[in-house]
Amino acid sequence: MVNQHPLPEEGVREPSGAIALSVTAHMVMGRTRTVPVTVRFSYDRLEPFTMLLDLPRPDGSGSARWSFARDLLQSGLHRASGEGDVRIWPPCRCNDRPDARLFLRDRTGSVLLDVPSQPLREWLVRTWVAVPPGEENQWIDWDVLVGRLLGGR
Repeated sequence: MVNQHPLPEEGVREPSGAIALSVTAHMVMGRTRTVPVTVRFSYDRLEPFTMLLDLPRPDGSGSARWSFARDLLQSGLHRASGEGDVRIWPPCRCNDRPDARLFLRDRTGSVLLDVPSQPLREWLVRTWVAVPPGEENQWIDWDVLVGRLLGGR
């Protein structure tokens, strides 16, 4: 059964109902060099455990997309989290770094991003209001999921 409570009013919502955040992050190119880049986070309550991050490709040919757990982003804002292809570190007062740091890797390369933590925290709160912790299973269409797992049967 799907919970029918409305999404919160603040924040950008896409036609699909997803909650989105576009923010200027800084791609770390070296010890003292960064390049600004607009990244987009989105959360769809019909995929309640997952959030998406879209990053424009350097050649302008669209964007690369990472999908990872909303819980990973939440924990990464408080302590170093993740392993493998997605890692997140919280802001670091000791280095005067107010941003969250995200390391993303796929089969073609990797990127290190500094993302402003305050708008990210506010966006994440909106996702928790839309689908509170422990209520994620109510939003999953289990028939569709089982059908996908069984190859469309």
